[in-house]
Amino acid sequence: MGARFELRHANLMAYVTSRSYGAPRSQHHDLRDFLLALRYQATEFLIPEPGFEPWPEYVSDIAGRALKELEEGQRLEKNAIISGGAVERLLEELRTELSKYSLFALAIGKSAQIRRVAEEIAREPLYGQLLVLIPDYREKNSNFEVLDPIPAFSVALHAASDWPGMAFWTPNGTSAFVPMGALEGLGPELRQASEERIDHSRRRSWFPEFGWVGTFDPLIKSWSERYKTKTRRLLHLSDLHFGTTHATENQPLLDAELSEVVRSVQRVVITGDLLDSPKPDYFQRFIAFKGALTRLSGGKEPISITGNHDQRWRGILGEKYRQVVNLKSSGVELDEDTEMVFIMLNSSVKGSFARGCITSSQFKRVASDFRSLTAARSDVKRFLPVVLVHHHPFSFDLPPDTFLQRVLSWLGLREETLLELKDADDLHRWCLDWGFPTILHGHKHKRRYISKPITHDGRTMELTAIGCGSSLGAEGSPVSYNLLEWNSDRELWVASFFESINGGAFREVGLSVSPERSGISGQ
Repeated sequence: MGARFELRHANLMAYVTSRSYGAPRSQHHDLRDFLLALRYQATEFLIPEPGFEPWPEYVSDIAGRALKELEEGQRLEKNAIISGGAVERLLEELRTELSKYSLFALAIGKSAQIRRVAEEIAREPLYGQLLVLIPDYREKNSNFEVLDPIPAFSVALHAASDWPGMAFWTPNGTSAFVPMGALEGLGPELRQASEERIDHSRRRSWFPEFGWVGTFDPLIKSWSERYKTKTRRLLHLSDLHFGTTHATENQPLLDAELSEVVRSVQRVVITGDLLDSPKPDYFQRFIAFKGALTRLSGGKEPISITGNHDQRWRGILGEKYRQVVNLKSSGVELDEDTEMVFIMLNSSVKGSFARGCITSSQFKRVASDFRSLTAARSDVKRFLPVVLVHHHPFSFDLPPDTFLQRVLSWLGLREETLLELKDADDLHRWCLDWGFPTILHGHKHKRRYISKPITHDGRTMELTAIGCGSSLGAEGSPVSYNLLEWNSDRELWVASFFESINGGAFREVGLSVSPERSGISGQ
């Protein structure tokens, strides 16, 4: 059995084929288009194996009922976010039908060969035990983003550097990714697992009895160990704001989470606003936190830069305090384990209020440090340069949630004008000149992933900026951290965004996969 669908619907498809996870949020138009395809194009998108020919019509009727309920509900904007609870209610019947299989396989990657293999597997006579999912790659070459990724689909996205291939999972949540080159040898293992447990007497004319859930779990577990994806991993924290009540209340939860997470990464980076105000006792709290991370990292200190709150009272008034001299706020640091060069910039040294600014003298000094390093060690030229800066390099607005934001909105003012990085184009051009394709930042307490082409003097480079929320929940925001995976062979990032809300468990609330880089073009 098989199902074709658009790649942007893959997370919804992963949800309706799983029994172990809560429903993801979804944009209204994505959910509607997903149901429309199943309702009116079921015979085109669904692939029944022999003996199951009425199956597409059966699924079409279920999707039709869900679509009717969606359209009869509250009218929403195209990009409105539908809550997980509403998605669960609308897709309940469809999930009951599609999660009955014992094994699911998702073909992923831009390859005609992987689609052919998937369609062949979908028609295998496995008596309704296997459902093969085949997404269509019609999206433009941009980063692929997912809200609340279902863990089974997350496994496929985290293996982006090994695409094409297939992700397998069971209703119990066991999952693994298998690259294309290894798929041919897995056929006999699948057939053996299926044939040993099929009771033919229980099979009806076209609709199977599903009594074998968990049948494939041991096999999938063995594949997850056999085909582990190898990447370099960073833990990205930001906006700790030590000294606030939120930081004090949330630190035990973050400490407990990071006691495991830090051991799975090669380096920890923190992009500013370590303190809420530059006070000595706040600074000591950060030093204790930094020491704990260093011990968990086997003696490697986190790479930390400063933000406006580390240098000005409440981030807006005064000049930098003496605590800042104890932190390396700008410069260059080489990391052998990740094969990365971290370029640190202080975007608060001349900014006014909460705005940022990077001076020309700082650009020159840091560039000199970087060039001296590459001149001394030619092998560093193959390392990935990663720029760390506190302020966001690409301007963006947020909905008016806080009191100040609502007041400014009422007055017709943009909060962004008080927070922006002045002359951000200077940073863009500097990164283009030196071939620095990635920037990690914080500042607005909002997770973000954006890639934009930067053009100057006839040259163009794709510049990626990844923002972290507040890692200790400043101003009541979620407690946040990013896990970033880099594959040097394919030159792509996989960015996972984790959040805990009101003391809840940390969840992967967003995941982005970058397009493969084309480097700098032009003269």
